[in-house]
Amino acid sequence: MSFPQKSARMPRPSRLSIAVPADLWLPTAVCSYGYFLLAPNRWRPQEFTWERSFDAAEFGLPEERFHATIDQPAGRGAPLRVRCDVVVSPPARQALRAAIGRMLRLDKDLRQLHRALPAAKRRGYGRLIRSATLLEDMVKTITSCNVGWPSTVRMNQLLVERVGGGAFPSAERLARWTPARLQKVCRVGYRAKRIIGLARLFAKGQLEAAWFESPERSTEELREKLLSLDGFGPYSAANVLQLLDRDDELPIDTETYRLYCKRQGVERPVNPLALHPQIITHYERYRPHRFLAYWFELWRDYESQRGEAWTWDADTVGSSFTAAQLDK
Repeated sequence: MSFPQKSARMPRPSRLSIAVPADLWLPTAVCSYGYFLLAPNRWRPQEFTWERSFDAAEFGLPEERFHATIDQPAGRGAPLRVRCDVVVSPPARQALRAAIGRMLRLDKDLRQLHRALPAAKRRGYGRLIRSATLLEDMVKTITSCNVGWPSTVRMNQLLVERVGGGAFPSAERLARWTPARLQKVCRVGYRAKRIIGLARLFAKGQLEAAWFESPERSTEELREKLLSLDGFGPYSAANVLQLLDRDDELPIDTETYRLYCKRQGVERPVNPLALHPQIITHYERYRPHRFLAYWFELWRDYESQRGEAWTWDADTVGSSFTAAQLDK
């Protein structure tokens, strides 16, 4: 007597649940800083979902690629639901959980900021999105300096597509490229040498994220180290410092000048460097979170003109949200 064969059951793709602070609402947490518009991130405003592809090699694990869709179906303060498109190994699931925690800064203490800036508390503001790794944060900083935002978007898209195979490239993968090839393929211009040099330092262990992220490091020590790296001047170093949760830094640039003059009702001087003392004085009351106070004002200025950031379509508003386009 024969029995029907049971069909082999395919394993279900991996799912995770991640607890979050009571004030966190995914749309405003994700759509809080320009990096949410850069590949491999993808925010889908109609579905209130955040998508991103990962390569476990980003976290020092054997190569393992997967796509994650993240949402918060029960609303503010409820756990995040993370759905992967394949079965993910236990080490990669652990790395994914840590990466999402890093990107959304889930362990950040915002009580002092919210006391000084009640409007930020009402919006659950303060956990600005950042990247899955420090290397990605630093590369994205390099690609955002001295260039228009659409070019930054394009550079990161090409880095992900042509170097990372859909995910952000690991240090080891980037280190195998030559600056000339990266410049040609990803249109990063003179930044190619800086990006490859940085990746090789990480790949060789000469730079380690753990060193930068240690609470034992002073802000001045971190600044000095960043300024010693090719491609990092005062502005880019200050930006990386805030990405390391050193929130007292003010990366002053043309947007800072524009916002300050607009809010104070003054004309921009011929030499905008003359504004630095006034800008620093203006944000002094928010120490040690001066950057977060500044960014809150800047982001609300953007949203006042183009709507809440979580409504932005990445291919239209999201590609042109800087001042040159907003103030037209």
